[in-house]
Amino acid sequence: MSVLAPKIPSTPMANPRLQTHKDELSLKNLSDDVVVGHIYSKHRDDDTVKIDVNNYISFLQSIFAYVDQIHEASFQGHDGRVIYSEDSYKANVTIDPPLDILQKISIKLAFKGPGIENAHQTTLEILDILTSYPWEAKAILCLVAFGSDYGHLWHLNHHSHFDSLAKTLANIHQSASLKKHLDSFKYRQVVFSSRSLIFLCLQVIKLMNQIRLFSKFDTKEIPELASALRQIPLFTYWVIHTIVASTAEISSYLTNTESQSQIYLNELNERLNAILNILGDYLNIFQEQLGEINLFRWLIDHIDLFPTEITLVVSKLLEGKVNAKPLINCSTLMEEKIEDALSEKNVILLISGLEISNDDIQALNLLYDELKREDNYKIVWIPMINSQGFDQESRKRYELVRSTMKWYAVQYTTKIAGLRFLEEIWQVREDALMVVLDSKSKVKFSNAIHLLRVWGNNAIPFTVERANALLRKNWPESTIVKFINQPRLQSWIDQGRSIIFYGGKDQDWIQGFEEKVVDIKNDRSMRESGINFEIVRIGNNNDNNNASFMSRFWITQWGFFVVKSQLTGSSASETTEDILRLISYENENGWAILTVGSAPLLVGRGNLILRVFEDFNRWKKNLNLKGFPNAFQDYFNEMALETHQCERVTLPGFSGWIPMIVNCPECPRFMETGINFNCCHGRNPNS
Repeated sequence: MSVLAPKIPSTPMANPRLQTHKDELSLKNLSDDVVVGHIYSKHRDDDTVKIDVNNYISFLQSIFAYVDQIHEASFQGHDGRVIYSEDSYKANVTIDPPLDILQKISIKLAFKGPGIENAHQTTLEILDILTSYPWEAKAILCLVAFGSDYGHLWHLNHHSHFDSLAKTLANIHQSASLKKHLDSFKYRQVVFSSRSLIFLCLQVIKLMNQIRLFSKFDTKEIPELASALRQIPLFTYWVIHTIVASTAEISSYLTNTESQSQIYLNELNERLNAILNILGDYLNIFQEQLGEINLFRWLIDHIDLFPTEITLVVSKLLEGKVNAKPLINCSTLMEEKIEDALSEKNVILLISGLEISNDDIQALNLLYDELKREDNYKIVWIPMINSQGFDQESRKRYELVRSTMKWYAVQYTTKIAGLRFLEEIWQVREDALMVVLDSKSKVKFSNAIHLLRVWGNNAIPFTVERANALLRKNWPESTIVKFINQPRLQSWIDQGRSIIFYGGKDQDWIQGFEEKVVDIKNDRSMRESGINFEIVRIGNNNDNNNASFMSRFWITQWGFFVVKSQLTGSSASETTEDILRLISYENENGWAILTVGSAPLLVGRGNLILRVFEDFNRWKKNLNLKGFPNAFQDYFNEMALETHQCERVTLPGFSGWIPMIVNCPECPRFMETGINFNCCHGRNPNS
C-alpha cells in the first residue's frame, strides 16, 4: 500500500457512485489518492485538542476484556454469571472523554446501511466532527464511541438475567440478538476474535501512536519518519471507515436487515493487515535507527568525556553491544576476543575502505614493528564496507588487503554499528583515517594518518605535544628532503646554502630552467663575487614510477598542511601560505622553492621563477649588497605584484577535520568554497 502526494479533487465527491450492484462491491473503487485528496481538502494534522491516546487504548482494552468474559460465559451457558476478579477491577481504567464528541460520533455510527458508499460518506462526516484532534486521536475517539456502544449492548444482555431494568433496556436495544450470531463467521470477523476488524483497528491505532512518539526526533536522524507521518491520515481514514462498516454489520444483527458483503469485509481485513505490515516495518526501522541514535550519543559521551575502558568502546563502536565478534590477528590468522587483545592498551583505529594504499600499509607495517617492541599500542583495521556490498569480489579484496597487514582486523561481515559517529564526529570520507586512543578511550590524536605520512615512526606517540614539536622544524625538512637522494644535500643545509628545489609536469620548462641556471652560475659577476646556489630536482621523468613518487610527495605536502591547520587554525600563517601555494602548483608546468638551508624564503610558479632568472641582468647588481637569496626574493616579489594570480586549491576527500576557511596564499582574502556533486550512474568512479 502506498500513498501518493495529496491531491485536491477538482469536483466534490458529494455523492460518489462507488457501487452499482451488490456483486461489484470492492475497495478498488476507492483508491488511496482519491481518499487522501478528500481528506486534505478539509483536514490537516491538528493538535489543538490533545488526549492521552495510551490511556484511551487501555480503556478500550478493559471494555473488550469484560465483553470477552461475557462472551465466554454465554458459550458455556452461564449467562449472567460472570465473576470479575480483583485484577479486573484493579485494571479498570478511567478516562475523561469529550462526551459531546462521542455522542455525535455515536449518532453518525448508528444504523447505517451496508456498503462502501455509506461507510465512505459517514467516515468523512466523522472526520468533520474531529477536525481539531490529531489523527491518531480521531481514530481512537471513534473506536471509543464504538466500544462504549458495543460494551453497553453486552452489559445490558449480561445484567438482563437478574435485573428488571436491564432486561427492559436490553429488549429495547435488541441486545439479545447478538447472542444468536456468536457462532457466525462474519461476527467473528468483525469483532469476536483476536484478528477481527475491530481488534485490527485497535492494533493500527497502537502502532500509529507509537510512530507519533518518534516525531520528537529530527527527521535527519530518522529519515523515514516523514514518510510514515504522511501516511497516518490515510490509515486513520481506513480505521474509521472499518469501524463504520463494522458498526453497520452489528446493526444488521440487531435490526435483522441486510448485512455487509463478505467481499467487502474481506477487503477491509486485507487493507488493515497491509497497514499493520507497513506500520510494523516502519517501527522496526525506527527502532533500529533509535538504537543508532542512542549508540551515537553513548559514543559521544564515552569517548573523551568520561573515562571508559577501551575494550567496551571498541565493541560498542563495532557492533553496538558489549560482546562484539572477535578480532582477527593478521599475523597468526587466529581470532582473539576484544577484551584479550586490547585491554589496558593504547589503540590505533585504522578506518578505511578496501582501496587503502600500499604506501599507507607499508608505513603502518613499519609502525607495527616499532610499537611491538614495548607492546603498549595495538592497531585495529576497521574496513568500511557497505553491507549491501558483501559479495565475493569484495571478500577477495578484503582478504588480499588483510594479508598485507600484521595487526588486528575486524571481520569481513561486520556491519559497523557506529557508522554515524565515524562519519559525523570523526568525519570518515574516502581517505583512510587513523585515530589514536588511550586505554580509557580518550582521543590522543584524531587524524594521525597525516602524522604517519609526513613523519613516519618519528610521530610516535601520536600526541598533540609530539606533533607540535615536529612542526617546529622547517617544513621543507619534513616534506621535501625525505624525497631527495642527494648525498651532499644535508651538508648544504648545514652550511646554510641557498637551495632551489624544483619540479613540474612539463619537461620543456624543466629543461629551460636548468639551462638558464647553468648560464647564471657561469655568469662572470657570480664567479667574481663567489656567490653560488644549488638546485635540486624533485622527480626525474614522466614514467609510472615517477608518477607514484610524485603522488607520495603531494600527499606528504597535504598531510603537513592538514596537521598544521588542525593544530594552529586555518588562518593565514607563513608556513600554511607557503605550503598551500606549493600544493596549488601540483598540476603546473613548473614550480620552485628557494630555501636558505632548510628555511624557506619563497615558493613560486614556474613561469615567474624562470622570468626572474631571465631578468638576471636587472637585479644582479644587488648581489653584493643583499646576497643571492635576498636579491632573488626581492625581484621575485616585485614581479609577483605585476603578474598577480590567485590560486585555486581542491581539497581531496581526506578523512577527519579539514579547514573550511582558507586564506589565499597570494593575497589576504579568504578563498571561496563550493560543493561539487558527482554521479557515476552506477559505475565505479575509478574505472
